[in-house]
Amino acid sequence: MNKSVVKKNGSSQVAVMKSFENVATGFENMGADDLQLPRLKLLQAMSPEIETNDALKAGVILNSVTGDWWPSSQGLLAIPCHYHKNWVEWSNPDQGAKGPVAIHDSSSVLKECYRDKDDRKFYRNDNSGNYIEETANYFVLIVADDGSTSEAVMSMKSSQLTPSRNWNSKMKNLKITNSKGHFFTPPMWSHIYNIKSEKITGRNNNSWFVWKIEVDQMIQDVHLQEASSFAEKMRDVAKSLVPDQDDEKSDPQQSSDEAAPF
Repeated sequence: MNKSVVKKNGSSQVAVMKSFENVATGFENMGADDLQLPRLKLLQAMSPEIETNDALKAGVILNSVTGDWWPSSQGLLAIPCHYHKNWVEWSNPDQGAKGPVAIHDSSSVLKECYRDKDDRKFYRNDNSGNYIEETANYFVLIVADDGSTSEAVMSMKSSQLTPSRNWNSKMKNLKITNSKGHFFTPPMWSHIYNIKSEKITGRNNNSWFVWKIEVDQMIQDVHLQEASSFAEKMRDVAKSLVPDQDDEKSDPQQSSDEAAPF
């Protein structure tokens, strides 16, 4: 709410705002499957979004729904609340199919694939042209400058899996002390992280951007309930997330073993 509007309308506006609290909202029957969860996309040199918006460039982090974006050096603050990994099966883009062919919950599907020596993708042995992408999904709360939050998902695959593992290690290795003075690993959503991007160069001198994520601070009381609730909600619906197939020309398609030197 714009503070100048509240000041102009005086106490009547404040009274209206107070009436919004602790009442039925109309959203009671609206579940996660009724909403489009925004995606945080890390733009590459050939991302289609760059072609349609002159303000965007490679390395920018873009909210796919709101259109908000953050420069690579500035980044944004976010609270990771839930993590879910899957192995997504896609058809050959030339076939014009939309959406994934299947979503697998186990890496065992890779036993039915071979890895192409050129693009390093895992292709089905059945000559269908379908390929499998290991995908790490993070359900996060974006923290705005005023402390307000919004929900989003970050999906990492291919060369982004190295930054993903790096982030996982940082979260797992965080320790705080309990009331008895003993160290323990707090929930994933216990801390806010600064999410940026950085440019790297592969062994073939081709370059692209990868996620760069560092711990910022422990969350404040104002975010405790929301982060905990979002984590609980995403545990129930993470498996129903419909993955997003990036435009082929926006993905450097580097193998995960040729990723960033973290």
